[in-house]
Amino acid sequence: MKIRDFKALRFDISKRPYDFSASLGEKGLNENVNSFLNHLNVESSRVYFMNQTHSDHCVVLDDDHAEEDYFGFSIVPDTDALITSKKGIALVSRISDCTPVLLYDPIKGVQACIHSGWRPTVKKLPQIALDKMRERYGSLPKDIYAYIGPCIGRESFQVGKEVSEAWRDSFPFHREVIRYSDAEHDYIDMKLTHIRMLQQMGVPDDHITVNIADTFTDPRYHSYRRDKPDFGSNALVSIIK
Repeated sequence: MKIRDFKALRFDISKRPYDFSASLGEKGLNENVNSFLNHLNVESSRVYFMNQTHSDHCVVLDDDHAEEDYFGFSIVPDTDALITSKKGIALVSRISDCTPVLLYDPIKGVQACIHSGWRPTVKKLPQIALDKMRERYGSLPKDIYAYIGPCIGRESFQVGKEVSEAWRDSFPFHREVIRYSDAEHDYIDMKLTHIRMLQQMGVPDDHITVNIADTFTDPRYHSYRRDKPDFGSNALVSIIK
């Protein structure tokens, strides 16, 4: 089975013309969120955004947590991953080149929605989220199904040497995912980085689904690097039915 085969979980990545940017204001954001939930054919009692700070912070919504009003929805401050076992709760990770990751445990009925930019990736945020799922719900890596969504591709993600050096410090498999560009830059493969990280965590290979789209080169998606300063926001939206 793959993560999309579970009827209890609904999720998708938005494409243009959907836009989840705060710059749309309350009316525009509400229209986009509600239209996308209709696309998923689900009803949600609550919609949770994250005030994404490129951190390694992960919040379990089933426990006490801080939250604020956000254009009529809810937003959790200073976090880049949300976890819940509650049904009817829509989790939103906004991405415009960063890597969206979804973890799902069908045995315990728990999901983790993760915004994994390069800083959260180096800090191993997906691993932190899985550790919280194990601690709070008893989730086991062998039971986890994972989705790695569209993000900036390996031919597009050129970074300074300080970023690739952080990769070398964090990942024993760094030689697989770093490619030389020039004296001051390298290319990094974000998708393969996450695949290897999930494998090291104990998630079975056949439980990992990868969307190969490159947000930088694929016009169906918003891209910060391609479109700045007037860039929009894609979103991973997930909900347990």
